[in-house]
Amino acid sequence: MMITSQEPCVPSQRKLSMKYFVLLLFLPVFLIAESVSYGEDPFVMGMSIDAYALGNIKALPMANPSPGSNVAYLISRDQKLGFQHTEGFGGVYQTDVLSGNKDNWSLVLFRGGVSGIPDTRDALLDYGTDGVAGTADSDGTENNGELDPGERLSINSISYFSTQQFLAELGYSHMLNSRLALHGTARLLYHDLYSESGFGVGFHGGLLYQPFDNMRLGIEVTDILSTTLFWSSGLTEVYAPQVFLGADYYLSFKNIPFVIHPIFQAEVSLTGKQAELNKETWGYATGLEIGFQNQLFIQLGRNALDQFQVGARIRTKYIDLYYGTGFSELATVAGQTHRVGVGLNIGELDLF
Repeated sequence: MMITSQEPCVPSQRKLSMKYFVLLLFLPVFLIAESVSYGEDPFVMGMSIDAYALGNIKALPMANPSPGSNVAYLISRDQKLGFQHTEGFGGVYQTDVLSGNKDNWSLVLFRGGVSGIPDTRDALLDYGTDGVAGTADSDGTENNGELDPGERLSINSISYFSTQQFLAELGYSHMLNSRLALHGTARLLYHDLYSESGFGVGFHGGLLYQPFDNMRLGIEVTDILSTTLFWSSGLTEVYAPQVFLGADYYLSFKNIPFVIHPIFQAEVSLTGKQAELNKETWGYATGLEIGFQNQLFIQLGRNALDQFQVGARIRTKYIDLYYGTGFSELATVAGQTHRVGVGLNIGELDLF
């Protein structure tokens, strides 16, 4: 559908609101983000499988909502409920994600963690290099608090604990006209690292523009004005804003039952200590999806870290099935990461 003069104009008050929203989106670009995150955002592991397989896409909405991703839509969305499970790095790190959307609203619930971590701090039999308690070791190794040659751990004194991360994101999408939509997302974060915990809050925002029927342009600003995580130790961790710019195109053929869907995304890290640590201020990701009769979709992607990722989606009337994996240097050392998911098309079931 093309924009015509018959379409209603955006009221001046709405235009003014739009100006303020766009200003809010780009305000972080003009700020010096003196902030440092102490690690990779763990919630990227909760990204929807199709977004992951296409190169960690955040600038454009995918079949299911993802943490920190664009959820703006130009047409009414099918009501969906999705669940996905990830066995990361050979099953060491596991995540579960529940997502859904209804009308203009979207919701993502994420849990990730590592279980069965051994705590050996009170298990050392500090007998010294001679291995006998109550003797005066000439090298002073007895009761020095270190694991020296000849010493061992008491198996019965080893305890185990788990670490977990939780995330809840609520998004709202609003159409400004038939070609332009915006969205805002609020997020709550919680980290439980056994002896320390952290609670945080943040916001994302984005725009989706469709210049013509088969093409979309999107922008997503994550952690607007920064996302702050307050730790029980008194430390404050801040995630600096990032900007994602994306474009995709759907190429179909008259006599061939395939749809080719290329996608490109540019990622900009804002200036400040975080960008200095990462050694890069920008990057890009590319993806290609091949659809067959709107039922089978093969996905290939390269993310901004130059990692190759693949996935597949099988679409039926009531259920969608997903699978994704990636190939990186870390995977060869720590073990492969596998993602599986299922989507329930609630609208087709007519339950509500």
